[in-house]
Formats: sequence, structure tokens, C-alpha cells
Amino acid sequence: MGIPNIFQTGRSGMVAHKAAIATTGHNISNTNTDGYSRQRVQMEAEVINGNKLGKNIIGNGTKINRVERINDLYVEKQLRYAGRDMAHMEEKNLILSQTEDIFNEMNGEGLNRLVSRFFNEFRKLSNEPENEAMRQSVREASSSMVNDFHRLRNEVEQIRANIDIRLDGYSREVTALSQEVADLNQKIRQEEILGGSANDLRDKQDVALKKLSEYMDLSTHPDKEGSLVVEIRNVGPLVSGNKGESFSVERSPADGVGKPENGVDLRTSAAANGIVTHAIRGGKMGALLEVRDKTLSTILDRLDELAYTLTDTVNEIHTQGFTRNGFQNVDFFKKQNSTFRAAEFLDLSDAVKDNVNNISTAAQPDSPGDNRIAIAISGLQGMKILNDGNATFDAWYNSIVSDVGVATNKNRVGMNQQKDIMTQLGKMRDQISGVSIDEETANLMQYHQAYDASAKVIQVADEMLKTVLELKRY
Repeated sequence: MGIPNIFQTGRSGMVAHKAAIATTGHNISNTNTDGYSRQRVQMEAEVINGNKLGKNIIGNGTKINRVERINDLYVEKQLRYAGRDMAHMEEKNLILSQTEDIFNEMNGEGLNRLVSRFFNEFRKLSNEPENEAMRQSVREASSSMVNDFHRLRNEVEQIRANIDIRLDGYSREVTALSQEVADLNQKIRQEEILGGSANDLRDKQDVALKKLSEYMDLSTHPDKEGSLVVEIRNVGPLVSGNKGESFSVERSPADGVGKPENGVDLRTSAAANGIVTHAIRGGKMGALLEVRDKTLSTILDRLDELAYTLTDTVNEIHTQGFTRNGFQNVDFFKKQNSTFRAAEFLDLSDAVKDNVNNISTAAQPDSPGDNRIAIAISGLQGMKILNDGNATFDAWYNSIVSDVGVATNKNRVGMNQQKDIMTQLGKMRDQISGVSIDEETANLMQYHQAYDASAKVIQVADEMLKTVLELKRY
């Protein structure tokens, strides 16, 4: 081996360890960068092309094979899934907690107490059927109950409206993130075609993908060119190559499977028919759609059934009785033909609003002390009328409140468990991909020493060359 080869050997060591020092510094600089995966310079011996000195083969130094990104694809995938489930539960917890607060009766008279008061006032009226003040009290209690039916339905409707607003905002975020992942696909491919390292771009893409996965259930796989393909489960590709699909919302009529009238539908260019409202599962958007179209729709349906049954059964008895002025067939509540929005349309009849003497108490005309109708109406409170004759008014309403509470608590328990899973997976990722300052400092010292030693090789070769040149003078 000639002296120039020794120069090259020393130079290769300096170049390789300079890159290792720079990479170590890059790791240290990104110790606290979210989603960063530590990197290592992989070196290998320079291949010898037929250089031989007798039977001995002299090496030609080292070269950089690649800058490796220390990353576990399985752990990254599990983190995405865990993040999706955590976002799903957090979104549900937000909406369910708001719903639970609506039915919270600890700080005032809720519907359950107002319904009981309604029947109790009729019970009191049965003791003094001719007392006009008692009739006023019945009408007042009835109005309070009607107003609370309206309040409950209106506040649940407001939550559903807020869900639609959130879905609109999330649709725009999904569109932006899908395009970001697509743009990074293109940048990564361009970088790697030129022979560069796209490690930092891949980290950035992983972070964007984790954020995207928080919105819905996604699957990923590389295409034949190595670009990331992101698919919405049961829908189609959201990201393919350098193309990211868009999301939007549009208001539409009720669809008969839970979506309310004028509620938003999710539309995406990733699906052939555009509308994917009932195909989205998991994540924030899946949680909002589940609560809106199932939980809240069920609550409103049951509240409407309670209001309709109350209207129908009270009117059925009240119309059989006689008012103080001897009139029959007077409705206590305004008639309703179906359960559709019954809690919203529930109201006292105009006759009762205009004159409390139109409240029927007697089963026969011209019977001042007759209280049989008032007793019959008050007796409805303990009768099993709802749920095919298996539930009273109180039990039916309590079951609505109970179901909301059970769903909220169940989701909170799951959310706490999911936090532990996220913490465990985060620790696993840190062990594999995280930056250890102590380890990087040790590596920095090692690479620095190797760099100095390689420089020493060049210095020795330089001295050898000087010696040879000096010999030629003689």
C-alpha cells in the first residue's frame, strides 16, 4: 500500500466519525422533540478492489453505509391505535359529561321531581276539588313540568348541534393532515431517490399520522414505491402517493338510523358515493357520531315517549270527567298524534291555560264534591304504563338518567385504563427510539477520539511522505 492510500484511509475515518459526531449532536438537540427517533451512523469497511501485498490484503478504511433511524414499526402502530382509542374515549367523555349535567337534579328541581309534583298536586286537588287556589297550583305545577320537558329536549338538541360544529372542524383538520402526509410522501421519495436520508421526514410523517389516527379508524401499508398508503377502514384510501383526499360536511334530512333532521353528514372524496357518516368508526369523529346518532337519539326518543304517554294517558282520563262548569271532553294537554318531538310539543291545552275551572275533577256533572277524576289522574303515577306495561313514569325517567350515568362511568373507567396503556407504550417507545443524554455523551466522546485518531493517521502518513522526499535528495 502506498502512502497516498494511508492518507485516504485516515481521511475516510475522519469523514465517517465527523458524520457520527454530527448525528450524535442532532440526537442531543432533539432530546425533547415530540416523535423524534434517535439516529445512528452505520459504518462498514471499504471494499478492497484487488489491492494485495503478497498474501496480505490491506484495508482501505471505512465508509458510511447509512444513517439508521432507530424505530420499531410495531410499537409505532400500537401507539397509533392506542392514541385513536384514547381520543375516542376523551371525546365521548366530553359529550357524555355535558349530557349527564343536563339530567343532574342535585342543585334544583329536575324533571323527576316535577312529574311527582304534578301528580301530587292532583292528589291534593282531590281533597278539595272546588278550591280554585288548588286548581291554580295544579296548573302551575303542570307548567313547570312542561317547561322542564322543553328544557331537557332543547339542551340535548344543543349538544347535538355542538357535535355537528365539532364534526365540521374535525373534517377540515383531517383534510389538512391527510394532505400533509401526502406531501411528506413526495418529499421522502425525492430525498431517497437522490440517495439522502429521510429520517427526520419520516419522523414528521409518523407524528402527522398519529394525529390523523386520532380522528378515525385507519390502516396503513407501503405501496410498491415505498410511499405510505393510508386507508379509512370500510371506506377507501385517504392518502395514496402524493394525493390526500378531502373531508367535508353537509346538512341533510334525518336518515332513519339515528342521524337527526338537518344534522350533518360526513362526505369524503375517498368514497365512491361520497357520504360516509355511518362507515366512520373509532377516534374523535367516530365517538361524536356514535353519541349523536345512538346515545342522544335514544335519550330523546325515550323522553318523547315519556311526554307522549303522559299526554295521552292524562287526556284519556281528563276528557271523561267534567269541569267545574259541567263541560266534558276537555283535554288537559294539547293532543299529540305521535311520539315525534313530543317533549318539544308538550303543552297545556288552551282551555286549561285560559281558565283553571276547565280542569276536570268530577266523574259526573253537577257534583261539587266529586273527586274521582283527580284521584284517577294522580293514580297514574304508580301505574306501569311504559315499556309494554313494565315501567312507571318515575321508573322510565330514572332509567334514562341511569343509562346516561352508566355510560359515562363506563367510558371514564375505560379512559383511565387507556391512559395506563398509553403510558406503557410511550415508555416502550422511549426505550427503543428515545434519546438518552448519557448514552449520547458517551458516544460523542468515543467518536471524537476516533476522529482524532484518524487525524493522527494522516499526520503520520504526512511525516512518512516527508521522509521519503528527503531521501531523494541524497
